[in-house]
Amino acid sequence: IQRTTTTTKTMKFTLFASLIATAAAFAPAPAAVQTSTSLSAAAFGRKTVKPKGNGLPKFWNDQVGVTEPAGFFDPLKLSEGADAATLVKFREAELKHGRVAMMASLGFIVSELYHPMMESTINVDSIYAFQEFERLNDGPLIPLLILVAAAEGAVASKKWAPVDLKTKGTLDATKSNAFKMQADTIPGDYGWDPLNLFPEDESKQIEYQNAELNHGRIAMLAIAGFVAQEEITKQGIVESWLTGAALPHF
Repeated sequence: IQRTTTTTKTMKFTLFASLIATAAAFAPAPAAVQTSTSLSAAAFGRKTVKPKGNGLPKFWNDQVGVTEPAGFFDPLKLSEGADAATLVKFREAELKHGRVAMMASLGFIVSELYHPMMESTINVDSIYAFQEFERLNDGPLIPLLILVAAAEGAVASKKWAPVDLKTKGTLDATKSNAFKMQADTIPGDYGWDPLNLFPEDESKQIEYQNAELNHGRIAMLAIAGFVAQEEITKQGIVESWLTGAALPHF
């Protein structure tokens, strides 16, 4: 009985959090806000116009990502007093994690129904699929780590502040740039928009940017909920929906 009560409370919390995130994801953006693209097909790592006035990035001054019902949401005050380079790094991280979470959320569900890239004998819940794949195959982590390292290295070479390792003098002069992003780069812009979906009209650009941010935010909550749900119910996502284990209070 105690286990059932705990499971019910946990699932209620997960559902409540998802509903709040859903409301934020589809809330309209402020009509007067405009900004530059973060998804343009321009050259990878291109720069924005240098910030003016308060020296903070344009997306920050234009309040990109500030949507109802949450509005400006920073309860831990991480952005308070932050400089332009720090704010760019925060937004870059948010966009990257949101994009990965959107793919992960979709893949979590699809892979439990159809997984052609896995061996046919691997028919386990998504939370355990990688461990099972690793157990049945030698070294699956190596190509994955190489791929991740190459992707992160490409981003770092274009968007991170340079650290000159040529001599001790240049290292001492630039070592403070370590793990800092260039303040005038566009967060999330990797020059990849093969279908030219991002509009040139600035009045529409903000809608796309807010949509991506909010869908990424709800996806981060969703994938965390998927993992927790599978661990609690001991069933796959689709299976727990069909059996009712995902929503035991209904």
